[in-house]
Amino acid sequence: MSIYKERVSKLASSVKVDTVLLTEPVNIFYFTGCFIEPHERLLALIIDTETEETTILYPALDQEIVNETATVVNHLPHRDGEDPFSLLFDQFARGQTKSIGIEGSHFVYERYMKLLDEYAAESIFSIDPAVNALRGIKNEEDKAELQEAVDMTERALSDLTEAGVIGKTEKEIADFLTGKLKSYGAKDVSFGPLVLTGENSALPHGESGDTEVRPGDFLLIDFGVVTESRYVSDMTRTFIIGEPTDQQREIYEAVLEANLAGIEAAVHGTPMKEVDLAARNVIIEAGYGDYFTHRIGHGLGYGLHEQPSLDSENEDPLEPGHVVTIEPGIYQTGFGGVRIEDALYIGEEGTHNFNKFPKGIEEIILEK
Repeated sequence: MSIYKERVSKLASSVKVDTVLLTEPVNIFYFTGCFIEPHERLLALIIDTETEETTILYPALDQEIVNETATVVNHLPHRDGEDPFSLLFDQFARGQTKSIGIEGSHFVYERYMKLLDEYAAESIFSIDPAVNALRGIKNEEDKAELQEAVDMTERALSDLTEAGVIGKTEKEIADFLTGKLKSYGAKDVSFGPLVLTGENSALPHGESGDTEVRPGDFLLIDFGVVTESRYVSDMTRTFIIGEPTDQQREIYEAVLEANLAGIEAAVHGTPMKEVDLAARNVIIEAGYGDYFTHRIGHGLGYGLHEQPSLDSENEDPLEPGHVVTIEPGIYQTGFGGVRIEDALYIGEEGTHNFNKFPKGIEEIILEK
């Protein structure tokens, strides 16, 4: 049995609906091996949970991609101007009184209203928990693929530090990293790169611009790749340009200690809220609690932000196979910010840190 059929089987056995309808492209890739960006057109994977028969509904212009990659039983193309829901209902729903499971967090209102033409509202259910639970657990093959993604990312960052950053703009640095990643075989960047220097580094999700890197700055770089096999990486390092001030040292050391505390807490069986709190308490005790404004981390895999969520309210335990980020930060408006992010694989016998790029304060000082 292929990995995709195995995933379909696991999903079919874990939900209590007659039919599954998936429309999020990464979810469809996860269950079929076929990635299509449909834009405004409808792309859907339909699974009969009793027989586990699969059908992909897709724009006809993507026929070749489906032929080459989709591990499904039935193909159902639709042309521009056709009503894809009519095609779907003709094959699966006309006159039936069955239940259907959709991605509640993704399925848009207009498409939901289309479903109501054939399904009673009380027969439509969200199956997000089941999909997220499956995607949240990775195996050794996934682990190796993710390691390749991280290694590629760190190689590009090493190239940057060797080339030097002083006098370059945030955009120039982002372009440099993108070029290096693609030269090493990346299909694309997973986002950004997010390059923020000086006071801009206090914006957790700012936008790279024309600000030049100067001595005395924090330089925050958050970026990642999408590999040919569609796994993603996500890492952050913050550099200090020239000799750090006392305040810069204090902030950086607090974030580094929080990062290490979060990593130490992130082991199989630990409630996720405790991982967040282990890191957060370090920053609170250092007097910067008000400046740490987001959760400690998130899941990672084919998607940049997957389940699980490592936040202060999540009481679920970490499980073997979870891949999560640990990314504490301190952000002071008008001064600057620091974030340090590593990605971890939670194993039965211990936790593996994908990242090897140095993060000790003496190792992140850049002189050129």
